[in-house]
Amino acid sequence: MKNRVTLRQLGAVLTGGFLGTMTRYLLSLAIQQALGKGWPFDILLINITGALLIALISTLAETTMLIGPTRRLFLVTGFLGAYTTFSSLALGTLNLFNGGATLPAFLYLLTSLLGGLLAIVLGVRLGQGGVSWLKKRRCMLPK
Repeated sequence: MKNRVTLRQLGAVLTGGFLGTMTRYLLSLAIQQALGKGWPFDILLINITGALLIALISTLAETTMLIGPTRRLFLVTGFLGAYTTFSSLALGTLNLFNGGATLPAFLYLLTSLLGGLLAIVLGVRLGQGGVSWLKKRRCMLPK
């Protein structure tokens, strides 16, 4: 049987993508206004928070009934897929290198990668903790 994409699924990804893009843009402006444009704090913070949320939501979706397939498409593929992008990480790093800031470029890249990995670990642990809490209360879990 072939997997068929429904209009509901496409709508979830489209709507989530639009909202993720707008959130990223507005948050990026706010972070740049608060912290300046000399170092890509905006990309770093957005990518780390996105990694945390992707891990948390994916963990909850895989182990509970709280986040169904369409909501997961909306949140993970649409919203967070548009909210976080590797290309922005690469661009921020290249901009620092091109500006002659070799050490800050390496620090930014290292901080982004390690921060993203740590955020994923934290998101999974938070998701697993939420699942344990729900199991103790026998709430909305598959049998």
